[in-house]
Amino acid sequence: MKKEVRIALLAIITLAVSIWGFKFISGKNLFSGDKIYYAIYEDVQDVNTATPVQINGFEVGTVISILPEPDDIKKIRVGFTVKEQVKIPKRSVAKLMATGPLGGKRIELVFDKMCNGADCAPNKSVITGETIGLLGSIVSQKELDQKIQTLTGSIDETIGDLGDPNSTDAVDVAVRNLAASLENFASISSKMERLMARSSVNMENALSNIATLSESLVVSNEKLNTMLDNVNIITEDLSKVKLSETITKTDGTIAQAESSLKSVETTMDQANVTLQELTNILSEMNDKDNSIGMLLNDKELYNNLELTTKNMNLLLQDIRLNPRRYFKLFGKKVPAYEYPESDPAKGK
Repeated sequence: MKKEVRIALLAIITLAVSIWGFKFISGKNLFSGDKIYYAIYEDVQDVNTATPVQINGFEVGTVISILPEPDDIKKIRVGFTVKEQVKIPKRSVAKLMATGPLGGKRIELVFDKMCNGADCAPNKSVITGETIGLLGSIVSQKELDQKIQTLTGSIDETIGDLGDPNSTDAVDVAVRNLAASLENFASISSKMERLMARSSVNMENALSNIATLSESLVVSNEKLNTMLDNVNIITEDLSKVKLSETITKTDGTIAQAESSLKSVETTMDQANVTLQELTNILSEMNDKDNSIGMLLNDKELYNNLELTTKNMNLLLQDIRLNPRRYFKLFGKKVPAYEYPESDPAKGK
């Protein structure tokens, strides 16, 4: 056999042994004929793979899978194996209970006897699951009933001996004192009953006085109704005066007056602004440092402007009277200038 073939066979055997060992450690033997069953629980805390499955303390299998139900995640499906020799009937119950107060869980299979044939639960079927609390896991129901019966008998015996007149125990003395107190309370109640019987006449008189007072209140009520009627008449007369309409009109007039006053105030504000702007303009005109002030207050500038205007007038008049002096046409000789009779320049 070639070396490569031996190495491949060794690798396959090693892989198979590893898979078997992993499954065996997790609680499932691949080469056994154990059956698989499922149970549904709502709480699987402390349950894991390899959690033991027992019958009366004898281990018959282990938990191999824990998965939530696809349709309801509040329910957990727990899968476990059971030895091939153990025949589980369909009515079996898989009780999930604690192994002790310090933690740990186990599944206890409960049924009367092993089944045969069609009564057996088929492989990979679901059996009824039930969760048992810590107290129920530690103490069985039978033992718990016995303890309760014993405790009840002790309590009945103790209560029956309470109040023994020959006992000096504190509890018995307290019970006897309580009985005496109840007798005194009964006596007081009897005396109160006799007192109430004697006071019945006074009670009748008091009720009669109350009835008389009620009649007086009825008469006073009639007078009060008359006064209310008068008040209603006065109210109707006031309503006829149409006081509300008068008040409404007065309110309208006041509102209009307020609106007019606001308009006057607005106009006054605008007038104040205009006067302030006019004051600023006049102030600038009186100021000799700006252009307007210089034009208004510089006399020499005024004289120059007046002289310039006069010269401009002379020039325009001379152009109008002697245009040939300013426009030489076709090389002709310009004739000598002749002053007009009313030449403005002569007056200079």
